[in-house]
Amino acid sequence: MPADKGLNAENRKSDPVSSDPGSAVGQCSEKWIQSVECLERQMQNTAAFRSRHNRPFITLSYAQSIDGSIASRNKEPIALSGPKSSVLTHRIRACCDSILIGIGTVLADNPQLSVRKIKGQNPQPVILDTHLRTPLDSKLVLRNDMNPWIINGQNNSNERVRALKGAGARPIRCSTDRDGKIDLNALMSLLSDMKINSIMVEGGAQVITSFVNSQLVDQFIITITPKLVGGLQVLNSERFKAAPYLNFKQVHYQHLDDDIIMWARPGWETR
Repeated sequence: MPADKGLNAENRKSDPVSSDPGSAVGQCSEKWIQSVECLERQMQNTAAFRSRHNRPFITLSYAQSIDGSIASRNKEPIALSGPKSSVLTHRIRACCDSILIGIGTVLADNPQLSVRKIKGQNPQPVILDTHLRTPLDSKLVLRNDMNPWIINGQNNSNERVRALKGAGARPIRCSTDRDGKIDLNALMSLLSDMKINSIMVEGGAQVITSFVNSQLVDQFIITITPKLVGGLQVLNSERFKAAPYLNFKQVHYQHLDDDIIMWARPGWETR
């Protein structure tokens, strides 16, 4: 990890989060990731993956209610994951070189994106923020162990850039697409050049939808909690382009108390 600190489904039932590493790792393969132990093993090969594909290995991981909500109907954050699932999320973060969210998540949740619930290395925070709206007093900007990378467009004021730098962030310019949003393919190439081998994409809904639409997901890890919320849906139906749907393959289910974790690979070729 870069020293920027200032970078047709097959279904099986699984073991608990603290699954026996021996049995979990024994069933791992490059194309079959069904536990955090398997993910840790996969991450040992991500430098070669980046070299082959000119982009990092991308893990999309988030928690949703059983009706597909990731926030309340007012887009306010709600606690979805149980204690064990939350620890699993931190283990997934520790596996990855970087963790990526959108500006909407920063403004709504003000997250830290650390691995404070386990022993491990914090991933490099990356924020998609085309217009540099990240607050100077946000938790990510104020972290003293690692400077967040704020990916922004080409036309922001130098004054705002200087203010964020002065507060501890690192604004990084990137090209935008025809809709004025960060061009994800260009960003992945940029992060590859910065020696980022792996990324965990955590949200929010617009970011998740954009990565799926761009087919920039190598591994899905979805926590499903037994709650009905009727809130903000994980996928933006107006922008979702996987018609009529996206198949998953190498699907594996893991039970953590009342939560179900789905480990799966996307079946892009079967769309």
